[in-house]
Amino acid sequence: MVLILTILLPLYVSAQNNKFYIAAKPGIYSPQTNDLEDFDTGFTGEIALGLKFNKYASVELGSGYFQTKGEQSEAGFVNGYSYSAQADEKIGVVPVTLTLKGIYPINKWEIYALGGIGLYFVSGDLDLDMRINGYPFSASFSDRDTIFGGHLGLGFHYNITPRFFIGAETKYLWTGEAKLKDTFYGVPVEAKFNINGIAAMAVIGVRF
Repeated sequence: MVLILTILLPLYVSAQNNKFYIAAKPGIYSPQTNDLEDFDTGFTGEIALGLKFNKYASVELGSGYFQTKGEQSEAGFVNGYSYSAQADEKIGVVPVTLTLKGIYPINKWEIYALGGIGLYFVSGDLDLDMRINGYPFSASFSDRDTIFGGHLGLGFHYNITPRFFIGAETKYLWTGEAKLKDTFYGVPVEAKFNINGIAAMAVIGVRF
């Protein structure tokens, strides 16, 4: 019996000090890059699985989805031909991130700074409507790319009970350049952009 307690007690203490949690993070994503200057603020949502090593540090593995949309129009004359064009663009991103948090506890509050890295699976869709001397043309483009990025941010949790917490966080994301390719009536076209931006999210979590 003493031997069993000797083995189980450290495991029990470790389990108490290393608490797992899951958190849902709905919010908004705002592009902050010249590449997406005319794009809207869009939705972001994330699910994070976390491990709190102690009251000062935790690590999270997260994934979710965020998106942004943009519209561009142009008209003019080229070599005696009149033209007009309307483009509707949508960019969707599935992130897979690893985040470290440094925590400063104050009673039921936890203030934290965060930093991490991630892979971002980017999809782009473009619907283009054109008229050249009054004749209509339309086309759709679609492609995918995977890019690497990092993020830094700040946030807080309020512990409603030892198990349930709520909060908010904001983070700045910067990434490499996504390259999407397709063809327009046999002519190759390419779009290059990064998805640098700010995400602001609510946090709703439970520990187990």
